[in-house]
Amino acid sequence: MNTPAEIREILQKNQTFALFGHEYIDGDALGAILGLGRLLEKQGKTVSYFTPYEPSRVFSFLNWEKKVKTEFDYGKYDVLVFLDFNSYKRISAFTNGREEYFDPMQKVIIDHHKPELEPVNTVIYRDPEEISTCSLLYGLCSEWWLDLIDSEVATYLYMGLSTDSGNFRYDEGEQSVRVFQIAANLLKLGAQKKVIIDEIFRNKTYRSVQFMQLLLSRMQKVKFQLPFAEKETVNLIYSFYEDTELEQYVVDHDEADYGLYIMQDIRNNDLVVLFKKVGIYLKASLRSRGGVDCAALARSFGGGGHHNAAGFKIQGSGYLEKDIADSIKQIEQHLEQVMH
Repeated sequence: MNTPAEIREILQKNQTFALFGHEYIDGDALGAILGLGRLLEKQGKTVSYFTPYEPSRVFSFLNWEKKVKTEFDYGKYDVLVFLDFNSYKRISAFTNGREEYFDPMQKVIIDHHKPELEPVNTVIYRDPEEISTCSLLYGLCSEWWLDLIDSEVATYLYMGLSTDSGNFRYDEGEQSVRVFQIAANLLKLGAQKKVIIDEIFRNKTYRSVQFMQLLLSRMQKVKFQLPFAEKETVNLIYSFYEDTELEQYVVDHDEADYGLYIMQDIRNNDLVVLFKKVGIYLKASLRSRGGVDCAALARSFGGGGHHNAAGFKIQGSGYLEKDIADSIKQIEQHLEQVMH
């Protein structure tokens, strides 16, 4: 891993930047590209913003469409910056078959995930102990350019911190101390907390609540008996949907996850999974309260993430019921191996 000084030198000495957020961009990645991009623009840099698919309507209050593009131009940039991811596969719509463009380019990665297949010619700064890339970015930029962090930038970074922490629900111990210190500092710098709370956590559409009702009606509970494990019983709660149902209810992927948040709050659950049939793939979002390592579980499927929140994507059989049953069986086998 490289040092903050090395990252800063590359950002300072170059002029044109392409900033990338991963596919199905979330609040942390979107906040990171908008926040860092604005700081570079304030220094006279030329910045372009890219992500493979349109951000959720949840983030429409940011007017992101004025900046963020969903088609990459393969232009002449001095530096490509990957924020909140560290593998070509997270922007595969841009990179597949175009490695000859990306490989020689100078790249910077700033991320809080464990390393995957990291590209060549890349300077990397990561901290998997950080709860979000935006909090990691704040730590760097407050040392480099504190005087440039205005209300706009602070709001972007606060959005990433609050969304990746589940609105300050996933942090624990010393991490909680740091998270709230950063949040307090961003509020002092003018972060618009009320806007973030109202637009992201409170502003649900009628159709999205109806979709939540659909997910909860499909909710099922599975109890794994692990007689030789330290924890002999693991309670799994899951639900599912198909991407065609998003069109029927006029909701997007972020709005569809509202049901996941409700399921997380059910008493005595150890693991919550929301399965999603997306084209030929089965995707899954995993959440736990600490007893199950979601990151390790996701990696067993080829995915990744964090201890309390992770996900994976696998090719499906075409039959959602079968794919879910097979995945639940693999989850049980994984838990038997790691919890004995």
